[in-house]
Amino acid sequence: MKRLWLLVATGFVGVIVALVYCYFEAAVHHGINLVWADWLDTGAHRWLVVPICLVVSLVFFGLQHYLDSSSEHNESHGLGEAPKPTLTNFAKVLFLGFWSLVAGASLGPEAILVPACMIAGGYIGAKAFKHDGRGVKILGAAGFIALMAAFFHSFIAGMLGLLLIKKQTKAPLNIFTVLVAVVASWATVYILGLLSSPAFVSTPSSGWHFNTHSLLALAILVVAGYAVTYGLGASHGLITRLHQRIAGSQWWLRSLAAAAGLSALYLLGGTLVEFTGNKSIVPMLKQAASLGVAGLLWITVVKIVAISWSKAMGYRGGLIFPTVFVASVLVAIAKLHVPELNFIYGLIAVLVGVFAAERRVKILF
Repeated sequence: MKRLWLLVATGFVGVIVALVYCYFEAAVHHGINLVWADWLDTGAHRWLVVPICLVVSLVFFGLQHYLDSSSEHNESHGLGEAPKPTLTNFAKVLFLGFWSLVAGASLGPEAILVPACMIAGGYIGAKAFKHDGRGVKILGAAGFIALMAAFFHSFIAGMLGLLLIKKQTKAPLNIFTVLVAVVASWATVYILGLLSSPAFVSTPSSGWHFNTHSLLALAILVVAGYAVTYGLGASHGLITRLHQRIAGSQWWLRSLAAAAGLSALYLLGGTLVEFTGNKSIVPMLKQAASLGVAGLLWITVVKIVAISWSKAMGYRGGLIFPTVFVASVLVAIAKLHVPELNFIYGLIAVLVGVFAAERRVKILF
């Protein structure tokens, strides 16, 4: 009977995660559009990037200083770190994360939504199973699994989330934990379908056949993904040493330094390197031919530095989805030479290289 109630609670967690994902993403998307496009058309008036970065970064760093001072000197973890499952912490994680992303951080929402959804699961577990620590942990994990399904609108992605949890916790798989993943993933995907919420990343369709040129391009993309991860690590290391020089300064001074560097990078790289990058993949692919190899390589370099700058300087967010944008740019370069290359295959090839190098660099997670 207890396990049955755990599965019922898991379904409820899946519904909550779907709602959190849908409305947080909508809030960030509309917030960025409102400030950066509607109020001040930074696409047409690029110099306005500087005052926007300065002002909204002051808002973010100020809120962090007064609401969560314990975290203001710590970098955002790759997938976030879930604090004690309370409604206060849940609201704080989402609120600060929202302002970080609207401030222009070149980071992804995964390090914000992962802890928020795990807090939500843990909170439901704490209320429903007060004297059962295992139940709280199971529902916290269900929150993570459901979020993986939400990001890609995919039941399979949720099940892969179970494998990530197994790898992190070393917990054994059994029939019940698989059932938890099934229920959490299904509930989330079903609710998102009702809400007509879009997947976080949209990719173009292309042919699925292979040829010799495609295979060679895929091999090169694996190597390129490996190099990108080392580039992220090196860039982050340099910026971290710079940040250490101002780490003891007042919060507003650290905010101004962070915003000045980020706005300079956005002016250098253009609109395609701004924010997480998930909304820039399709526009980048449409412009790939006109940008050429040199232009796409420039975007790659600037984006890598922008990601590293955002993380090292204290903005909240993760590196995985911005890295997906970098991987997409590399695939676009490959497609200039091998037009028949399947975009998804190319993206997977780059990410294989990225995750292979991550074992040594340890920057993404």
